[in-house]
Amino acid sequence: MSARLALIAGAALLAQPGAPLAHHSFAAEFDYERVGDIEGTVIEVLFVNPHARYFIAVEDGEGNEVIWDAQTRSPNALIRSGWSRDTIRLGDRVTLHGNLGIGDTRKIWILEARFASGRIVRPTEEPAAR
Repeated sequence: MSARLALIAGAALLAQPGAPLAHHSFAAEFDYERVGDIEGTVIEVLFVNPHARYFIAVEDGEGNEVIWDAQTRSPNALIRSGWSRDTIRLGDRVTLHGNLGIGDTRKIWILEARFASGRIVRPTEEPAAR
């Protein structure tokens, strides 16, 4: 397949409704009313658009490891507020405080990250009210 044909095919796929890079509203994934904390170890960092994402290995109440999807603002917005790609790193032990995912999903929208050292970082904007 020629490079031009591959580019056209890729653009067509991304233009489809429900494309893998689709951006959803906060309310589609997170609960404005429910906030909570999770504590665990960062196992993956995705400092990419549309939201920076951190995957956190957390021990559940039965001693099993479960993975949480922690999200926050876009990398550009985070950089403007003083964050960098290394603010939360692979292997960091963190306690995240934020809006919990809708239903029983293991998602959290980060309002604050606390590190074992006592350092605290926050994205500067909280989710907009309904």
